[in-house]
Amino acid sequence: EVLMMNNKLQKLLNIVMVVLLILCFIQINSLHDELNSLRNMVNNSYSSIRNDIAAISSNVRNQMEEANNLLTDSGWSTGGLNIEDKTATVSCYVVPKEYSPKGTVAELICNEKAVPMVLENGKYVAEITIPLFENMKISTVQFTENGVIRTQQLNWSINPRYDLVPSVYMHYSGSTRQGYNGNIVHRTYEGYIELDFAHMGLANISNDAELVILVNGEEVERSKRSLEKMYENDYDSGYRTELAQRLDVQKGDTIKMYMTVVDDNGWQYRSVLEDFTIGEDGAPIEHSEHYHAEADIYDANGNLLFAAYKE
Repeated sequence: EVLMMNNKLQKLLNIVMVVLLILCFIQINSLHDELNSLRNMVNNSYSSIRNDIAAISSNVRNQMEEANNLLTDSGWSTGGLNIEDKTATVSCYVVPKEYSPKGTVAELICNEKAVPMVLENGKYVAEITIPLFENMKISTVQFTENGVIRTQQLNWSINPRYDLVPSVYMHYSGSTRQGYNGNIVHRTYEGYIELDFAHMGLANISNDAELVILVNGEEVERSKRSLEKMYENDYDSGYRTELAQRLDVQKGDTIKMYMTVVDDNGWQYRSVLEDFTIGEDGAPIEHSEHYHAEADIYDANGNLLFAAYKE
């Protein structure tokens, strides 16, 4: 009987131990969750405090910059496009917080040269004529009074071409197949040449385009193409023209294909659609990395005005 009692007691103790272990395990998990929650709260609090400090620092910095800023307002706009001279007029203005109408002289520092400003109705204004396809940097405005010079940073970067001249993008969309007969390569295009025209300035493009194909630098085709409008919105228009073309060339030949469209000013927008050499294995070796890129711009006499990608 004593042995039986001992066995029962041992079993009871084992059960109690298992229950205690389970309770301990539950408690440990609970403590672990609480610790994770506390860690997350600390991290969130730290992140919130850090963000608050950054916001306060930014606000203080902005307030200090605003307090130290000599201007209440400033700005610029482009206009006055001159097609013949290929120039544009940039109108600039600044409004100083303090100035003497008769004693304060204002100048813009444009491409490291001083440009005088004129006081008109509380604003100092200036009109600057610059080349249409060049970038102009206005770094600062400086005010001189009684021999004392004060300067205010502007850091304006102005390229009037992007405000006054259209941007045109062209690419070929379709299938290209090649067949071989010895060194002869039959290259067939079936698809469309697509054109995106961004509405900038007042110029529009005509509905006619010209496709040119060169083999080894010699012209093998020059054909007029009519453009079909695909879409139009307030920002840009889309056009396309069908391309069903077969070229019989040889391995080692260089093929270049481009299309040109013309705007109301007579300026030509030219995009390279293909530029490669047929390798000895028949595979094209590309010469351009800029397909689908913005078109180069030429004047009516064929002189290059703007190269989207300069070598």
